[in-house]
This record gives sequence, C-alpha cells and structure tokens, in this order.
Amino acid sequence: MICPACAQQTADASHCTHCGAPLAPPSRKLLSSEMPGADYGVFLLSAPIIAVVGLLIVALAAHSVSGFIWLLALTALCTALLAAAEIFQAPAAWSSGSPLRPMFGWLGLVALLWPVGFPAYLRGRRRFRLGNWLAGAILVEIIFMAGAALALVITVSGYGKAPPQTAAQTGREVVFLTSDPRWVPDPDDIRVVQTGHLDNCPGKTVAQEVDGFFATPRWEAGATATGTDFVNIRGILTYQGKPMEAVLQFVMYKDKSGFKYQAFSIGGVPQSLYVAAFTLAQMCA
Repeated sequence: MICPACAQQTADASHCTHCGAPLAPPSRKLLSSEMPGADYGVFLLSAPIIAVVGLLIVALAAHSVSGFIWLLALTALCTALLAAAEIFQAPAAWSSGSPLRPMFGWLGLVALLWPVGFPAYLRGRRRFRLGNWLAGAILVEIIFMAGAALALVITVSGYGKAPPQTAAQTGREVVFLTSDPRWVPDPDDIRVVQTGHLDNCPGKTVAQEVDGFFATPRWEAGATATGTDFVNIRGILTYQGKPMEAVLQFVMYKDKSGFKYQAFSIGGVPQSLYVAAFTLAQMCA
C-alpha cells in the first residue's frame, strides 16, 4: 500500500516502514455503490398499482388477451427486478459476502410466484435491515388482483367495445342496391353523376373527385327490380396501409334531376355513414 504521508510504498501494517506514520486499515471495496442502503418499499408497492391501471386501460381500449398476459408478466418481472436491485445496494446484504445468491433467489420467487413471492419478500427484507412492509404488500396485492380480475372480465366480455362499422351510426342499416337483369339501366345516369356536385364540395365535379382519389375508377349504372336507378363507382384506395377495392353508390332521383348517397364499402365490408362522410371529405380535399 502507499503511505499517505511520504507517498512511499510500504507493507500492509499499522505504521509506515519509512516515516513511521500511522496507516489506516484497508477498506474492502464492495461491488455496490457504498452508499447507505435505500428502502425501495414505496416503489415496490406503487408498481402493482400503476400496473393495474394499465391493465384496465388496455382492457377497455384493446380487449386484448395477449396484452393482458404481457402486462401481468411485466408486473411480476418489474417488481422482481426492484427487489433484486434493493438487495444489491443494501450494505447489510454484503456483510457476510456476496449477496448474489439471495438476490437471484428472491428475483426468481417474486417473478415466477408473484402472489406468494411479493408479500414474502416485503416481509423477509428485514434481514437486509430494511423495513417490514407486509401489511402494505397484502393490501396492494388485493387491489391488484381485484383490478386484474376486472380487466380480464372486460377483455373477455368485450365490455365497452365499439360496435363494428357495418351499420350506419344513425341507426340505418347500410344497404347496397343490386341490379335486376330484367331492367335496362339508363346510361345517362353516369353522366349526371359525373358532372354533378356534392353538397360538401361545390368546387369540383364528382368525376374530378373520383379521378383524384381512386385508382383505376370504373363507373357502372344499374336498376333494381322496383325501377330504382343507381350508379356505382369502383376504385382502388389505400386502407390500413393496403390497397383495397372500394365501392361508392349513389341513387338517382326519379326525375333524374340529381342523386343522393346510398352506401359505401371497403374490401366488400359496408362502412358506416361516418366513414363515408370522412371519405367524401378526403375526396374533396
């Protein structure tokens, strides 16, 4: 060791062999931070509370069973890592040597058997001169289990799930008119729609809107068995990152003075009035 008084190298003794200055006993360098041990009990108790809020949010927003399972696993893993970190930095854990064995033991118990390991650790951490938080752990575990059970019920039952967009939000069912082979459609219907204007876009004709929005648009005229004329516009658009065929249908007035919206589908799935209105607004833009 080096003498702090004369800076000469000397044997490990109580006094320097060169100048006789007293030497401090060597201190054992710990792998931990050598800072006073911190009690992470409040973080261990708050982690499951935060996790159960996340479980309920995911259950209501996504209704995903896989997401539910992942959050449970992450909760157990995070609390186990907090327990291991707390043991690692506790000076009392190093008093008898390396704390790696109890650290990994508690890590595995809390992560794999969380309902038992979580309160057991918060009680057994007294051996590391940390507080006994058993009562708080039991209370938090009851709250977490109750919240997790509620999240599971929401996920499985689909409570709060938005209704499928196969019916109009106004309550009117989306109905596509189909052609009757006994009726010959009026070819002028296509021209009326192409040169017409929608109420939400007076500055463009329908043909201009379609050409600027759909890829390879196709216009079709048809008539139902009751003599109702309609016009279909088929084209390709990008939906959820994929090219899909869309169909926009308009019904002609009896006097052929104009037309009105009837239905809209993407990939063969009828869309709600809200989705149709949003699409028409995009077409105008």
